[in-house]
Amino acid sequence: MIKILIIALVIYLLVVTRARIRLPHPGLQATVDVLKAADLSDDEVQRMAAQYVRYCDAQNRVAPAGDPYAERLARLTGRYVAVNGIPLNFKVYKTTAVNAFATADGSIRVFSGLMDRLGDDELMAIVGHEMGHVRNHDTIGAMRKAYLASAARSALGAVGGALGALSASQLGSIAEQYASAQFSQGQETLADDFSFGFLIRNGYDPYAMASALEKITQISRQGGSEADEVMQLFSTHPDSAWRAARMRSKADRHLGRRSGA
Repeated sequence: MIKILIIALVIYLLVVTRARIRLPHPGLQATVDVLKAADLSDDEVQRMAAQYVRYCDAQNRVAPAGDPYAERLARLTGRYVAVNGIPLNFKVYKTTAVNAFATADGSIRVFSGLMDRLGDDELMAIVGHEMGHVRNHDTIGAMRKAYLASAARSALGAVGGALGALSASQLGSIAEQYASAQFSQGQETLADDFSFGFLIRNGYDPYAMASALEKITQISRQGGSEADEVMQLFSTHPDSAWRAARMRSKADRHLGRRSGA
């Protein structure tokens, strides 16, 4: 019993002080690493997210200034500089994939394959959805979970309890976990609701989110590799057809129409 209490005290002190002392027992050290990672502040998670998105940008083909995709996204998003006090930045990944994602530091990345399939208002509905994840701190939770699940969780520095620079292999481990991170259905629904309000406040088509989701649903039902990719990307979301119907109903109510009219 005394031995267990001593071990618990040592782990507690290492976690609280963020000391760099390594324990000889791998299991105990892993426990310390996980507890330290779980204690990351939101600011530390956002700094880690900034490192992560720089890594992702380096791994992808980013549309440069002057590229038609980059110009279109800049035209649409140029007036949106922050959400809930978090500065926003936008870039396009040149790829046929149908996707978009946001990170805890306010970075939003939109894939050109998605842009090819959506009109401007529909695209802004998806951007609004990603902004909702940032605003609701969903991205902070997802990044913290990815760090906890990755091999990088032992990288927490000791100086002032700050997280230091992560290596490429550590960032790759986080990227693998973040790519498979799942927002809850409740989080996805709230992000849809934020997007709807975003559309209304900024003069976009109230039906834009519904029509964007309907297009995604149509792609998923066509079959083939593209459909498989879309299904994989949206497998953790509430059903796209259900979401589309829900958003169309919200637009109907907003405009004073009966659903289906």
